[in-house]
Amino acid sequence: MRESDQSLKGICSMLEIFAPDIQLGFNDSGYDWPFIVEKATKLKVLDWMVQQMSANLHKTANIQSILIWNYFSGTEKPLSSGFFHRDQWAKKTDRNFRRTEGRESINIKFGTNNLNFESSFLKLPGCVPIDVCASLLQLFPRSERRSLKYFLEDCGLDSKADLPISKLWKYYSEARGRISDSSTENMHEIANYCTIDALRCQELAVRHNIINDYREVASIAYITLFDTHYYAIRTKVSNLLGAEAWTQDILFSMKTSDQKASGSFREHMFSRQ
Repeated sequence: MRESDQSLKGICSMLEIFAPDIQLGFNDSGYDWPFIVEKATKLKVLDWMVQQMSANLHKTANIQSILIWNYFSGTEKPLSSGFFHRDQWAKKTDRNFRRTEGRESINIKFGTNNLNFESSFLKLPGCVPIDVCASLLQLFPRSERRSLKYFLEDCGLDSKADLPISKLWKYYSEARGRISDSSTENMHEIANYCTIDALRCQELAVRHNIINDYREVASIAYITLFDTHYYAIRTKVSNLLGAEAWTQDILFSMKTSDQKASGSFREHMFSRQ
């Protein structure tokens, strides 16, 4: 078994054992998920990984269908290969060739200046991936920086472990070359670095009550926890209006209308008949 296979299957086994309802990360939608999906696809283990991590163990899917329906990938070329460039999944003009367009990444909006956070991730049945960085930007849209270290300091929490990327790659290179007491100790340091990062991410979510607030909004607005994190206020307002209209015996459609609002009052007014 190749080293890359072992690393990916190790991540998969961990998620399979814990079977989390919610998966937290910090800016993992900008690097971790694209990296994992690209590596797993190249090594042809993506379908196996998804089936192991999925809450629906009886559902099978091939790599192509996973990339089309489960991977929110965006339009840019991640990393260096450009394997997931959206053009390769483009819908053909020939009606006899029914190929479905792949999903784009979700732009999570925050602030009043059309700011957004592009999120790419693998959607697994039974698990909601939440990027805490995006959640914090929704809470603090005027934040000067977006780093984990900055938010930890701003909240008065303990800092993350200090391990520069150059040192990290040096440790990996030495461990791949030969196994020794020093390389083993270095890998323990890397493991501690990753553990502390994960813990600090969870502490940020707890400090700002992110998950509980999401659950409360989901309950009030009749939407899923996934929609609470990834979609803007318009979805929540539409659902609330629909729920209230139902109690008032008003027929309410969520279908998008081609009619443009005009005049002094740009909102649509409903009157009970």
